[in-house]
Amino acid sequence: MILGILTSLFGCSTPEKTPADFLENDTITYFSLSEGGGMNRFSGFAYQIKETEDGKVHFLFDEGYPDEKEFTLDDHSVFDSLQSIVLKYKMYNYSGHYQPEFEIFDGTSWSLYVKYASKESISAGGYMAGPDGYWAAFREIRQCLDHWKEMPAASNDVISFIYEYGSDRYTLERKGDHAVMTIDNMQTGEHQVLERELDVLDDLRIFMNVNKLKMNQTRRGDLDPGYTLWTYEIIYSNGDHYRYESYDSNFRCGYTEALQGFISNCMKEKEERNHFYY
Repeated sequence: MILGILTSLFGCSTPEKTPADFLENDTITYFSLSEGGGMNRFSGFAYQIKETEDGKVHFLFDEGYPDEKEFTLDDHSVFDSLQSIVLKYKMYNYSGHYQPEFEIFDGTSWSLYVKYASKESISAGGYMAGPDGYWAAFREIRQCLDHWKEMPAASNDVISFIYEYGSDRYTLERKGDHAVMTIDNMQTGEHQVLERELDVLDDLRIFMNVNKLKMNQTRRGDLDPGYTLWTYEIIYSNGDHYRYESYDSNFRCGYTEALQGFISNCMKEKEERNHFYY
């Protein structure tokens, strides 16, 4: 009561806490930062670091060439390093979506999401624009993560892949030190088996990342005679299992065009293949 009277008389009040005050002693439990787009589909980066339910730290890096690096450590110090950058650049003020004043085509976009143990979070994104100093902050984050990017990691290998387009079915399977490709025409009964090097499965793993085909979904157009049913199913060594089903018209959609390109390339002898079909 007395404190309230003195406060009203002399204009004293408790200073309002800033976001930095709330986060300074907080702990990051999830961090993701990505940038991509533009004319070069292999440019950009994507980082995701999160605390797992068993108290470990899971890392997922996808930078430049579209191949993922994934591993888990007991070391939580990465969160301390990221927190120091967040505070240095006042990234706790990042919020909403940033856009340039003038329209820009084929530019790059970015997104940031940080979650804390207290449930506080930072969420922001932008297209060719951002808050003051954002690109310097991103550069420092990338430099910070260089140490962890050197950690050894096992790749998430493809175990099997089945792609069907109309009456044609293509199967790729890992068999020991090689891959087996089976081509079947379900209408004519034609059957063909090809032995391939394991690098076709590595190409497939990278290809699926590039085209963002890793999803479980069904998308169908009207059941018109001009539409062709197609599906794919892929299984990875870590147990991930994706299936996609859709229809396209007589002109092939982007997915089937890309998948047919991969299959055609895979059917060639190794020295004839083009590793940039995607």
